[in-house]
Amino acid sequence: MPELPEVEAAKRLVSSHCLGGTIVKAIVDNDVKVIDGLTPAQLQEALEGKKILTAHRRGKHMWLQLNCPRWPTFQFGMSGAIIVKGVKGPTYKSSKVNEDEEFPTQYSKVHLKLDTGVELAFTDKRRFARVRLLEDPEKVAPISELGPDAYLELPSPEDLITSVKSKKGAIKALLLDQSFLAGIGNWVGDEFIWQAKIHPEQPANSLKEEEITKLHTSIKEVLDKAVSVDADSEQFPQTWLFHHRWDRKPGMIEGNQIETITISGRTSAFVPNIQKYSGPELKGAKTKSIAEGELPHEGEEMGEPDSDEIVAAGEMVVEKAGTSETPKRGRGRPPKAKGDSAVKSSPAAPSPAAATDNASPAGAKKRGRPPKLKTAPASAEDKTDVEETQKDSPSEPKRRGRPPKAKADASKEAVSKALEDDEDDDAAEVEDIADVDTALASPVTPKRRGRPPKAKPEATEELEITKKAKVGKDEEGTASPAGSAEPKRRGRPPKAKPETDEGEVAEAAAATPTPKKRGRPPKAKSAS
Repeated sequence: MPELPEVEAAKRLVSSHCLGGTIVKAIVDNDVKVIDGLTPAQLQEALEGKKILTAHRRGKHMWLQLNCPRWPTFQFGMSGAIIVKGVKGPTYKSSKVNEDEEFPTQYSKVHLKLDTGVELAFTDKRRFARVRLLEDPEKVAPISELGPDAYLELPSPEDLITSVKSKKGAIKALLLDQSFLAGIGNWVGDEFIWQAKIHPEQPANSLKEEEITKLHTSIKEVLDKAVSVDADSEQFPQTWLFHHRWDRKPGMIEGNQIETITISGRTSAFVPNIQKYSGPELKGAKTKSIAEGELPHEGEEMGEPDSDEIVAAGEMVVEKAGTSETPKRGRGRPPKAKGDSAVKSSPAAPSPAAATDNASPAGAKKRGRPPKLKTAPASAEDKTDVEETQKDSPSEPKRRGRPPKAKADASKEAVSKALEDDEDDDAAEVEDIADVDTALASPVTPKRRGRPPKAKPEATEELEITKKAKVGKDEEGTASPAGSAEPKRRGRPPKAKPETDEGEVAEAAAATPTPKKRGRPPKAKSAS
C-alpha cells in the first residue's frame, strides 16, 4: 500500500519531469468509482489546456496546482501510483509496473499528454483510489481533515509527549489515525514501534516520556531514510522489520519470532520477546484467569480477588449449613447445578417438601430430561409391606408401543363350551341362553386398537331363528300373531325360507352357521 514515502516519491517524480508543461490531451477512464464527484468528460474538459505549476502532498494525498483553479487531487488508496513514460518511478509492492508493459497500462485512470512530449498516468489496480477536482484542496475535505504531516510537520518531542499522553487507545491505532499524524500507514507504523521497542497494544497514556521520545526519534529516522531512497524497499536497511513482515507466517528477526495481531482492522507485526507489554492488564485477562482457576505466575503482583470480582467471573458458590446460593451467571452456558451432600448421605426417604427444597435452585435451566427421583423405604418393615402390597395387587408395568394381545379367560371358554353343548339339545338351549347373555354382558374382552374384529354368530341370533321358525308365516300369507312382529332391519331383507318342521329347523340351525349381515345387528329380545 502506498504510504507517505511512496506518495512523496510520486510527488518528486512529477516535480522533476512535468512542471511547466501544458496539458494538450487528457484521457480519462470511464470508471465512476475512481473518478469521484464528476463525470469523466467533465474532468477531461477541465484539464485540457491547463499548465502544471507545481505538485503538493499532504499525508497520502497529492494534487497538481494548475494555472487556474480547479485542481486535480489524487488519493492513492491501496494500489494507486504515478507513472511517467520512460522514467523509473517508485517500485513498492502493490503497484509495481513491469518495464516491458505498454504505456499507458490497462489500469490507467487518468492519462495526460504534455506539450513537452512527457506523458503522465495515474494507475490503480484495485480501484480503491479516488480522483477529484477541487477548488482549494487544503481547505475542503478530505485533505482539510488531516492532521499534521508526519514528514513535513512532525511535532517536537515535547508536543508529541503531550499529545500521546492525552490518548487512551493502543499506540498502533493512534499512529494509524490520520487526524493525529497524516501519512502513517500499516508497515510504517509497525516499523516505528519496532525500533522504539513498544508493544503495539500498549495504551498511549501509559507510555513513559522516555518511550515517547524514542518513538519520535524512530518516526524521524525511518521517514528520512525511506524518502531519501524514493521508497525503494531494496535500499531499506536489513535490520528493519519491513523485510520480514509480509509473509503469511512471518519469519525471524534478530533470532526472535515475529507474530501478528489485528488492531483497528489491520494486521500488525511485532516481536513479543522484545516489544514487551508493560501497561495495565488487558481487558478481560483478570476475569479469565479467575474463571479458569489460574494462579498468578511467579514474580507477578496480583492480589487475592475479593468476592465482587469472583461473582463477576460467575464461579463463586457460597455453601452455608447444607444450603447453596445461586451465583450471578456471566456470559455463556450456565454451570451445572450440584446437589447438596446432605441429600446424598441421608439413608431415609425424603418427604415431598424436602425433595422440593433439595432440588436445583429456582431459575436454573437444565438441558435434557430431568433425573428420576429415587426413594428408599424408611425401614425393613415398610419394605416388607410394600412387597406384600405389590403381590396382592400386581400392576403391569407401562410399556411403549402397541399393547400385547389379550388372552381369552375362563369365562369366555365356558361360554364357547356352552354353545357347543346347546347344539344337541334344543330345549336346553333356550334355558341356557339366559346364562349365556349374562356371561356375554360381563366385560371380559379387552379393548383393542385399530379396526374391531369381525362379529361371530351369537346364541341370541340362533334363538331368534328358532322363534321365527315356530311363529313364521304360513304358505297362504297368514299374518304373525300380535306381539311377535319381526324387528326392522337395515339393508337388504333376508330371503324367505320354506316351512319345515320344528325338528328340521332346529337341526338346520345347529348345523348351518348364521350368515353375516350388513349394518347394525338387531336388538335381542327375551324368549316369550
